[in-house]
Amino acid sequence: MSSECPQLGASLRCDHERVDACSPRDRAREEGALGELRRQPAPPGHGVARQLREQAQGALGELLRGFQSTDPQGGDAASGGSAAGRRHLRAGLVTALMRLILLLYAEARGLLAGAEGGGAPLARLFEELQEERRRGGDLGHRHGAWARVAALFRALLDRGPGGARGGLCDPDAHPFLDGRPSLSDGVLHRVLAALLAHDGAPVRYGELEVEHLGTLYEGLLAFDLEIAEGESMALLPSHAVVDLEALLALPGGERLARLEEVADLRLGARLAASVAAAGSVAELSQALARRASPRQPGRIARGTLYLQPGQLRRRAGSYYTPRDITRHVVERTLSPLLARAGGPPAADDILALAVCDPAMGSGAFLVEACRQLAAHLAAAWQRAGATPGLAPGEPPLRRAMALVAERCLYGVDLDPLAVDLARLSLWLVVQDADLPPSLLDGKLRCGDSLIGAERAEIGAFPAAAWTRGGHADAAGERRARRSLPRRAPARRSPARAEGASCDGVERVEEAPCDGVERAEGAPCDGPERAGGADQAALDAWMALWFWPSEGELEALAPGPAAFARYMAAAGDPADPRAAVSRRIAEERRFLHWELAFPGAFDRAEPGFDAVIGNPPWVAYVGRAAQPIAPEVFNLYLRRNPAFHGYRSLHGLFVHRAASLLRPGGRLGLVIPTSVSDLDGYRPTRRAHDALCAVDPDLPSFGSDAFEGVFQPCMGLLSTRLAPAPPRAAASASCWPLARSDLDGVSRRLLERLGALSPLPAALFGERGFQTSAEDAERIRRADVPVPPYTCPIREGTDVGELIARAPRHHVDRAGVKGRFRKDEDWKAVRLLIRQTARYPIAALSDGLPFRNSILAGFCDATWSEFALLCYLNSSPVRWWHYTRHRDAREGMPQVKIAHLRAIPAPPPARADLIGALDALGRELGPANAGLPAEARRHLDGVVANMLEMTEEERSCVARWAAATPLPRPDG
Repeated sequence: MSSECPQLGASLRCDHERVDACSPRDRAREEGALGELRRQPAPPGHGVARQLREQAQGALGELLRGFQSTDPQGGDAASGGSAAGRRHLRAGLVTALMRLILLLYAEARGLLAGAEGGGAPLARLFEELQEERRRGGDLGHRHGAWARVAALFRALLDRGPGGARGGLCDPDAHPFLDGRPSLSDGVLHRVLAALLAHDGAPVRYGELEVEHLGTLYEGLLAFDLEIAEGESMALLPSHAVVDLEALLALPGGERLARLEEVADLRLGARLAASVAAAGSVAELSQALARRASPRQPGRIARGTLYLQPGQLRRRAGSYYTPRDITRHVVERTLSPLLARAGGPPAADDILALAVCDPAMGSGAFLVEACRQLAAHLAAAWQRAGATPGLAPGEPPLRRAMALVAERCLYGVDLDPLAVDLARLSLWLVVQDADLPPSLLDGKLRCGDSLIGAERAEIGAFPAAAWTRGGHADAAGERRARRSLPRRAPARRSPARAEGASCDGVERVEEAPCDGVERAEGAPCDGPERAGGADQAALDAWMALWFWPSEGELEALAPGPAAFARYMAAAGDPADPRAAVSRRIAEERRFLHWELAFPGAFDRAEPGFDAVIGNPPWVAYVGRAAQPIAPEVFNLYLRRNPAFHGYRSLHGLFVHRAASLLRPGGRLGLVIPTSVSDLDGYRPTRRAHDALCAVDPDLPSFGSDAFEGVFQPCMGLLSTRLAPAPPRAAASASCWPLARSDLDGVSRRLLERLGALSPLPAALFGERGFQTSAEDAERIRRADVPVPPYTCPIREGTDVGELIARAPRHHVDRAGVKGRFRKDEDWKAVRLLIRQTARYPIAALSDGLPFRNSILAGFCDATWSEFALLCYLNSSPVRWWHYTRHRDAREGMPQVKIAHLRAIPAPPPARADLIGALDALGRELGPANAGLPAEARRHLDGVVANMLEMTEEERSCVARWAAATPLPRPDG
């Protein structure tokens, strides 16, 4: 894992040294279960999980084809004709596969002892099917094995947590999976073969950690269920399905572009010619046969359902968190809570903790918290010499894990199947037959962590709920306000300080009673009146934010005058408005935290002691923006101060998690590193910092911590502040990331240069042509102009070190119309600065147009373009840029205007050396031939003198420059 902390193990060791800074006697007492937990190596099952994930995805297709072939005319399998039917069928298929995986995991752990098959009934069933196949039996026409699987899973549920109703544990959720012997033995044999063997060797389920069940589930989320509109074919490398009939309808040359776009398939010259020349679907199929996916072999007939690698997982922002990251974040989060008594914690103190993951997925963070708290609990028993009554031979750690799961852990997720999986994961890791069946059902809930109300706010009509965007909505809100009687603002509770409303969120607008209006007959009397509010009332209030804005139900919408009557009838099963609110609550899965988790909120200082997790990473702006419903957008905008600037789901969760903490509580989240310093995330940081104080050394996990995700990530660790009087808004400064990559010389040089005044801001600007998706048709790669593409235009890869290469693209200038700059604007630019780079790379401009992958440099009375050219290309300046800016070292690097404007200028006493740079630039720049080695040494020496660098500092920069070569000319 690449990181600013190159190895997470080093960061973990630092944490252990900090936590273990206690007396030798205390350290000795912490040995045993806790010491063993800390010494655990990285789990060996990651490679097994990776193999199994690939094969499970193929098995999912086998299940789809198997169920579809048994019921082609109707029932659950054929209900895929509608979008809702396809979603339900897909959920059923994933459920079926996860049940099989869970059974195989339980077999490997010995949890099916006493079951038919000697504790390994699935393995035994597979052997029977194998033997029948060897004897020549026709498994395709046999049915019965699937009913045995369904009965086995029901037996497992009888031993595990009861009452779960997410689908995974609910026999009624997908009737076609349970009991009906419709799946042939041949299909089940192929599915089990995929799950039990890899390259002829058995899959080692015993090496899997329970967290790996989550990564298997999330891997299955990578597929959408679609229906073939024309005869189709699945192709490597992405296993994407391509409509052959639609492909045939394209001109030959465009077929190759479509294959690359849809299936990421690039063909050699011979195959490309065959595809372009194909005159029928059969010829296309034959040409592509060598690229056919083994997961869906052959052609897919029109009207057939198929699995398509899709956007569902990316839209959900759902990714498996590696065990070393969960372990690190959980330990950093919990350690201050466990040490706040000044010594090792007592057993009662540990069991009094309430730990929540508000986006728990399959429960990886809760499982890790269970392990760590249980280890501390077992150590506390050992110190006290008093262990609760154990069954003969029962390990203390197992009893400790059961107690921690029972008393300390809470979780929420929007996906009901993930909630089921989290319940089973905790049950499997605890492995305690005495675990109360009702326990996990009440503490791991299905709901929307971001959408819910508090008792204290529901006595007020939410006028802001009716603003869905646009002038008409704004006018409607103004009318609603005018129709309300004038009342004085309510007296605020001292606990609701710092601009927070009763649900802990900062209001965007000034309004009586925390941004809501009081209706006639509904006085602003706060929690006293609403203290007995039930689920129906909270649902009814929240439903107003999602009330249909058109159709027959719009007429039922309760206005301010009818608000009190609407709320009074919230629990009336015969009231039509109450029926609407109930339906909305069920569809949106409202979660009202006070009601959902009374154990954490019905105490003197309400809230959780710790909130942990890896919330979904979903952006609502930018190139990766995901769609969002207007009513949801409005709700977030009005009720969550983090939903401004760069709006994101993870930003919303940062504030939600902070607001759920009690004073002194700890926050531990995994989030994109960009939240720590990008200006667009300033509202997120401000919303967090108004509630919590960040730790001084936040860990950075690098850009490849998550498989398949090229996104730098970090751990956000902070402590909830005590209530305080209202104060000015937090500054939203950048959050401090740990920098274990810096030695003392580098750290001092970075601090010293950072204290210098920056270069004048006017030296840098944006002039590049901002292209859109439509502009792809107006720009062609060609070394010479070909009408109408006659205007040369540069891009970032055309800029090298003191080299402006000839443009390799031409633009149809008439096609882009008024969006193209005038010639004098391009000629005013003095320098071209490559944007897609880890440090400045600059060349003199010749006045030609360029795209927005190039930034513009200018000159002033002090800095000529020649002096600035040399300064930007010098090793000391590049070292400073690379070392100072986190996004230069990680992810997809870009040189930004703000970066350039932060470059330190030389001290005034050394400004006279700018003339030497000017002379060197006049000699080298116009030659447009790069920077020879001898000239580089001279240039770096001049700049080092300007910046008053010591010999140690010069050596530090020289070592960095030797290890950090320039990018290739082609990118």
